[in-house]
Amino acid sequence: MNTARKNLTLSVLSGILLSIPFLLPQTGLVMLFAFVPLLWMEHAFTLSGKRGCWKYYALTFIVWNALTVFWISYSTLVGGILAILANAFQMFAIFAVFRRVKRWFLRKGKPDFFAYIFLAALWIAWEFFYFDAEISFPWLVLGNGFATNVSLVQWYEATGILGGSLWIWVLNLLFYYGFKGKLRGWRSLATIITLAVPIIFSLVRFYTYKEPEQPVEVVVVQPNIDPWHEKFSSMPQGEQDKRILGLARSRITPGTQLVVAPETSIREVILGNYFSAPSMVLYKELVNENPNSAFIFGATMVGFHPKSERRPTVASRPYSGGWYEVFNSAIMLDTTDRVQIYHKSRLVTGSEKMPYTDLFPIIEKLAPNLGGTSGTLGTQSERTVFSPANQDFNVGVAICYESVYGEFMTGYVRKGANLMAVITNDGWWRNTPGYRQHVSYASLRAIETRRSVVHCANTGISALINQKGERTIQTKWWVQTAINGTVNLNEKLTPYVKYGDYTGWIAVFIMILTGLYSLICAFPGRRRG
Repeated sequence: MNTARKNLTLSVLSGILLSIPFLLPQTGLVMLFAFVPLLWMEHAFTLSGKRGCWKYYALTFIVWNALTVFWISYSTLVGGILAILANAFQMFAIFAVFRRVKRWFLRKGKPDFFAYIFLAALWIAWEFFYFDAEISFPWLVLGNGFATNVSLVQWYEATGILGGSLWIWVLNLLFYYGFKGKLRGWRSLATIITLAVPIIFSLVRFYTYKEPEQPVEVVVVQPNIDPWHEKFSSMPQGEQDKRILGLARSRITPGTQLVVAPETSIREVILGNYFSAPSMVLYKELVNENPNSAFIFGATMVGFHPKSERRPTVASRPYSGGWYEVFNSAIMLDTTDRVQIYHKSRLVTGSEKMPYTDLFPIIEKLAPNLGGTSGTLGTQSERTVFSPANQDFNVGVAICYESVYGEFMTGYVRKGANLMAVITNDGWWRNTPGYRQHVSYASLRAIETRRSVVHCANTGISALINQKGERTIQTKWWVQTAINGTVNLNEKLTPYVKYGDYTGWIAVFIMILTGLYSLICAFPGRRRG
């Protein structure tokens, strides 16, 4: 095999290996050696002194992103292509910086070990900051690769998914050095320990963890309303309400305490004048019929601002009487007169938020219309926890994409949530890995917070997830149904809830130290006269 073909094979192989855990269940351990072919290819370029390595690791990341998140293009073709290329470019940039740092270390005769430490720290630091970036898409954070191997990562309750990213990098580097023949004696033992200890600890934790016996009976409604051809076009809101409420009534029992319906179940609810929307009246009737039950559902909401010369918020839109904002919201109704509301705050770039509109307002006009509303939506700065009357549970509701953000979700728990819910509409992606990845990430949130999760998806998969991340009950994809089951509450706070993504801060610190050291190595030494 000639050199170019070998390099091509190694780069594509790494891209495929990185993709497998996001596509095939129970394959998370592949992540522990997925970077080895790419690192080996890069090592060959270092030994030969040849240029052009960049195009091979660029190919690796394009392959990985294309195979795992191609489904975005089903909702917006241009957006899907840009997401793949933008995400791949950032990964490419990390390797490009690593290559430069490695050359600086080698120029001074330093071991390349420091460069690989820098690479791992830089990658994890990037994932850490990516959670809060203006353009944020942390779907492929390395630690997410274990989303279907929950028995192996019970220690996420202490580290979050960035702990998984760290484990992946440490093992990849150890295996890489093993291929180079540099793992002998105690180094081989260290590799075995690094591989085995987290797995053994996690399995023991998985099989010994006992949930507190605080059951809540829940009904989850999956109306299966096609978002492309029905929800925002051919099916009137009245028919959608009839389907959702009919499915809910078919499963409610006298013991049901919570009913959950998906994202954007109803439309055009006006802030402060909630029951002017006929759907709100119908949903309130369901609660009055079942006074032991609270009802959580998604809604498109509209709020108005008085007329002013300046735009009140980034998301405000003009109309003849002033300004208005559109929200993707969750609402909870109970037997009291309260209407509890939470506005989605982690918005999908492109469809719900156009980046940097405060600097470049013209960008707002480029937002794709995916039905319902388009353009930048309104948000809120704090998490809202729903507290039903005469119940012992407090629910934190994440809307769609928000469930990808681990530390963001801990905000609900710190505010008193002892149960979590995710309401979403994944039908935009059709029958692709997207909705399967989404529901699997909810399992990681359950482990991190040790909170049961009620995952309610318009077209599936809906599920009840226990505090170990197992789906105890789930629906099938693209089926009109409702499920009934129990989940347990938990009041205790995990280390991850208390301390957040401290792994990211440690990575930033190590990255800065090794980066500064590499800069020192980059300067030519002084000659003694």
